[in-house]
Amino acid sequence: MGLKGKVVFSSGRATDFDIWCLDLVQGELTQLTKGRHFNDYPRWSPSGDLIAFTRAAEDAIASIWVMDPDGRNQRQVTSGRYCSAPSWHPNNRTIVFSGNGVDKGELNVCSVSLDGSEIKVLYNGPGIESTPTVTPDGESIIFCAEPLGGSAAGPRGSSDIIEYHLASGRARALHSHPLHDCDAVCSPSGELIAFISYRKKTDPEECENIMREYRDIICNGTNAEGRKAIQLLKGLQGDGDIYISDRAGSVLRQLTEDGLADSAPCWSPCGNYIMYSTTDMEEPNADRLRVINVHTGELVPFSYDRGPLEREIGAEQALNRTLAQRIVPDVVERLFVDKSFWGAERHPSWKA
Repeated sequence: MGLKGKVVFSSGRATDFDIWCLDLVQGELTQLTKGRHFNDYPRWSPSGDLIAFTRAAEDAIASIWVMDPDGRNQRQVTSGRYCSAPSWHPNNRTIVFSGNGVDKGELNVCSVSLDGSEIKVLYNGPGIESTPTVTPDGESIIFCAEPLGGSAAGPRGSSDIIEYHLASGRARALHSHPLHDCDAVCSPSGELIAFISYRKKTDPEECENIMREYRDIICNGTNAEGRKAIQLLKGLQGDGDIYISDRAGSVLRQLTEDGLADSAPCWSPCGNYIMYSTTDMEEPNADRLRVINVHTGELVPFSYDRGPLEREIGAEQALNRTLAQRIVPDVVERLFVDKSFWGAERHPSWKA
């Protein structure tokens, strides 16, 4: 059975990202936003008749916008404060996001009604709360944040997957590890959670020992020892993989193990597949979309014509600017250009 539905995602490079829609049945790409603005984090509404996304326009402040599925009627929902990574409440009228709710130096989990009124801070912890997602029953929000109660073991910026129950105001860590956990998203049934973790098969106690040694070397070691320690830490934190967990946090399995930096998973409407972005750690900012079977862990045949995406950012045209470039075949010239030159695809959202 082939993949079905429509996927919205962002594509571009540097500060020029746009929102695109891919029809998985027809294989057609449609560009939904244009111009030099930064457009990112598109998310289908539960009803499928709106798309929320993040835009940094003339004021350079990331804000929440919404538009119709064909890109029309683009309208700004928030302004004057940093707001990013929108997620819809099942009521189809409320958008939850990560933004400057209390302190401009922090990011909190906030919500806003579709007409831009009633901006509320839902969770205000220390530091940064990012990529919130509302559970299908609307009762909880799952996001990544600093470890509850603080942690002296993890590296600076270490994050856990937190579930915050709206009615009771209780927060609990679904999973905690000295290395980063992030980008959590619920399955359509609400029974499972997919998220990105950098833990691999590294034992937490071993990680804590590495972190202690790292801090000691940075503070007291030589420059050469410091550089070596930094490279070791990059190795631990660079290769994110997708993990699947039940809502209780008691069952955990690793879904991808490809030596690539995976990010931004999203579930298929049927719950059998996950689409995500991945890139080689040696070639950052060159993310490409992949699809994996949740049950078998096998990659699903999936491709799309990147020509329109490359033309939009002017990358394809740049191959033939000079006489020498016109003489050399494009396929040869591509071998000598950094992959990030051709743009990246990221933050997919999938609807039936």
